[in-house]
Amino acid sequence: MLRKFSPLIKLTLLAIIALGLSLTACQKADDGSGPGADQGTVTVKITDDPFPLKWFAEVNVTITKIELHAVDSTRHGAFITVWEGKQSVNLLELRNGVTSDFPQAVVPAGRYNMIRLKIDSLHVKYVNGTEFSLNVPDNQKAGVRIIIAPPVEVQEGDSVSVLLDFDLSKSLVIRGGWHGNFPMPGFFRFRPVIRAMSMHKAGSIMGFVSDTSGVAIADAQITVKTDTVVTRAFTNHRGYYKVMALPQGTYSVEVEKEGYKWREKENVKVVTRQATIANFELIPE
Repeated sequence: MLRKFSPLIKLTLLAIIALGLSLTACQKADDGSGPGADQGTVTVKITDDPFPLKWFAEVNVTITKIELHAVDSTRHGAFITVWEGKQSVNLLELRNGVTSDFPQAVVPAGRYNMIRLKIDSLHVKYVNGTEFSLNVPDNQKAGVRIIIAPPVEVQEGDSVSVLLDFDLSKSLVIRGGWHGNFPMPGFFRFRPVIRAMSMHKAGSIMGFVSDTSGVAIADAQITVKTDTVVTRAFTNHRGYYKVMALPQGTYSVEVEKEGYKWREKENVKVVTRQATIANFELIPE
């Protein structure tokens, strides 16, 4: 809960897997604690965009620093540190609207168009108990740059949220090599692919996927598209899904599940700060 402070920013990590950011601007507290004039606070969140889940029990990313890039005239080109420390997040736990929040930080009011995320390590655990760590290239430890499009504006008294959508299906690249039914650890390459979007200017799509008798279908893949793929999700064990931080506009939504016919809904309209319902009934092949 935010008190009466100047602008605040809140970053939230989600898990396709996804990552989120939330900013708030308020008046300064009477006791002088918190942000001063023309300032705000930042909190970071992470979430997940889906991934082939059958192999993985955990995918833990350790983050050490988060910075925002200011684009206003007085701080053009400057990065502002909004969080620094060491926090590990299991991206597989962050799906269908679940997020992991970082502590809030005070930031100057203004416009921000980029996040720089410093990643220290990535540790993977297979469902068969095998565990291994992946090398993180030096340039990623120095900071992965994620464009916020359109830029997020933090004004005094405002509260804004930004999602960082961590796409594991593109971030973990398998380069051949198998042991039984599992990819060999030495044949993974980690190249983070992350989408950033202001929650203040976005909506969501959510729904229920079932078979023709109404029984929920778990782990059905949801793909949200415009001209290209925007993001993905999987249904949970109750057949529900939620795709967050979508810019206002018109999308198509596809559903796939082994043993069922592919389904698509076109002209699914997303409105800022609202959830659009898109339910599906799948027919067996």
